[in-house]
Amino acid sequence: MLKEETVVLSPDRLGYKDRGLMKWQGLMLSDHNEALKKAKQEQKVLEVAFKPEMTIEEVSEVLYKAYVMKKPVLIQSNILREGILYPDVKCMVKGYKDQTIYLQLLNKRETTCQIDQIRNIEFMNTAEWYNKRQKKA
Repeated sequence: MLKEETVVLSPDRLGYKDRGLMKWQGLMLSDHNEALKKAKQEQKVLEVAFKPEMTIEEVSEVLYKAYVMKKPVLIQSNILREGILYPDVKCMVKGYKDQTIYLQLLNKRETTCQIDQIRNIEFMNTAEWYNKRQKKA
């Protein structure tokens, strides 16, 4: 009797290594991460809550204290984009002249704003400004 033998040939047995899936997974992961970051950023913009509007005198007082004590502040602007507030600006007050406030942002970039563009201002956690680790309670 003749015995029939089945030989299974696969690309792996012939020495071919398909990297196609591995290559595409890396690209898809990168694109997926970008999409997630964009969606998260858009969601952040939507979640900005209106803080109580402060008077110019109250804003001036906090700006002065922040300048003298060299403390970082969170500024919520009075400017809307399509009915939505911009996220709070983390900054240090570097100076002022007339109605113009000079600010240093968290990324060390410097910018200015007018005092009447500030809706709310409050001191921020100094440890967060200097990237210090915080103990969780």
